[in-house]
Amino acid sequence: MNQKVYHLPARFWPYLVAAKLIGFGSSYIFVWMLYFSRSTDYGSPAFFWSSLVLMAVLNICLFRFMIPTPENHDRLFLFSLAIDLLTASYLFMFEPRMILIYLIALIVINSFYNFVMPRSTGTLLSVLSVVFYGFSILLARVNPEVESFSTNVEANAYALIGIGALATATILVRKIKRNIDEIYQVSEDLVSELSQQAIDANLAVESLVERNREVQTLLQILENIISVLDWEELFGKIVEALRNRFDFDKFSIYIYNHEDQRLELKVESGDETATGVARNVKLDQGVVGWCFSNREGVMIDDVLEDKRWESFNQRGKKIRSLACMPLMFRQEALGVLCLDSHHVKSFDADAFAFLQNIAPLISIAVSNSLSYTTVKTESHTDNLTQLNNHGGFMEKFIPMLNESYCKDVPLGLIYMDIDHFKSINDSYGHLVGNLVIQELAQILKTFFRGTDLVGRWGGEEFAVVLKGTPPEISPRIAEQLRRKVEAHQFPISLQRDAFKQVTISIGLATTSDTNLKPEVSRGSRSTGEGDVFLKNVDDISALLVDNADHALYTAKNSGRNQVMLSKFFPISQTESKTIEIRT
Repeated sequence: MNQKVYHLPARFWPYLVAAKLIGFGSSYIFVWMLYFSRSTDYGSPAFFWSSLVLMAVLNICLFRFMIPTPENHDRLFLFSLAIDLLTASYLFMFEPRMILIYLIALIVINSFYNFVMPRSTGTLLSVLSVVFYGFSILLARVNPEVESFSTNVEANAYALIGIGALATATILVRKIKRNIDEIYQVSEDLVSELSQQAIDANLAVESLVERNREVQTLLQILENIISVLDWEELFGKIVEALRNRFDFDKFSIYIYNHEDQRLELKVESGDETATGVARNVKLDQGVVGWCFSNREGVMIDDVLEDKRWESFNQRGKKIRSLACMPLMFRQEALGVLCLDSHHVKSFDADAFAFLQNIAPLISIAVSNSLSYTTVKTESHTDNLTQLNNHGGFMEKFIPMLNESYCKDVPLGLIYMDIDHFKSINDSYGHLVGNLVIQELAQILKTFFRGTDLVGRWGGEEFAVVLKGTPPEISPRIAEQLRRKVEAHQFPISLQRDAFKQVTISIGLATTSDTNLKPEVSRGSRSTGEGDVFLKNVDDISALLVDNADHALYTAKNSGRNQVMLSKFFPISQTESKTIEIRT
């Protein structure tokens, strides 16, 4: 099957140029403010700024005087990318810490090209990305005039994780593109088959109306599969489409869990009081387990007369008729789709046949969503500790902060740092330093509740949001954590046969800090809890993090291994020390 090339509209190009100019402009300002006052690595200021102007002029001329067409826009992209990479190499190669930013940009560009361009263009870009990233690592290692990596092992590790991330993004994006290509093929086959049936059988008007409903359902599902990847949104739209053809009370999809060897309920919709389904199903249990194990669809007019139903008493007491279909993708069983009703004989043979026809489309949607979920989870998870990384932490922190002020739920923000962590790395090596970080992450996972938010802020710094914790309780929890870490023996050898005491410094802030001025507002259409929102949530989050950060800075400058409250905390530092600490 030939892979399709996805061409972008002409109106996309001005936005592309504008986005690149904004990104590079902010990078140049960043480098100017931080480095020109103490370094001449970038040459004279005139040469520095003229390189930005040259990059902008070349990009504007490229898309102004060469009209993008489906035949040449991949070449225009490559020319533009070459300009950007040369500019980025000049801008970032003197600062090793900027290489990670460089890597993220390469991954985004590489993923974009692999999706919208032919395979040859995506392959060329992947090779170029690896070469430029490796070249940046090499320059950062050998340039004696700038701060380089501490060891060759560290530099090689950066190179390996960069190449691995590029390869992972390329493979996953290619997989999603191939899935979408198969959607077109499946839809073309189904439409062709339906058209041929209509011609050969000379269907009556009633049958033609029914077939039209099926085609509308098919096209609606197809449109949503291509444009939506999120589980909840995707399957909400699929349920809406299926109701054009089927009369059912609940739509459910089970996904096979390879570790537990069970079918787990992934998504469901319908009236929970009228009907229900089991949450977890073994492969030898019930109709769902039989459908998955035998790779065969099942339609039951009355479940009370089916032995497979009787052998597994499911949660849905009022289910009477049932239609299940295995979800297969490339000869692999992903799960089971179920439609059920509390009426007898809700599904006829024609409906069941149509369900068989659309199952491949839904299977592709399931595969796409699983791939999307994997990419999203990996991009928001710290590889070393499996905690939320900075991006994942902030994505969850903002809604929690909004809920805090709108529903009057207090939050505490703990910001902590491992004391003398650099000396641990210098004395025992970076691998032992990683062990210490992993050990602390494990303590945090077991110490805090499931409703709290725990993340690795970066390096040896961690952050925790205490949900629903009043200001007078937060210092007690922070002090308990400090004592627990102080009493723990951390491994200082890869064989875990030697241990050392490690301490942390903690800065604590709360949503009750006196310098926070929340602006809670309602939507304009009506009253109601759902319309309440925090207008200045970004400003509040930045201030709250800054309060905790300054408190941590004070704790470290005051001797370390202590809890320090924000200077805007509603309870004074002296008063907090009188609060009983339970051990």
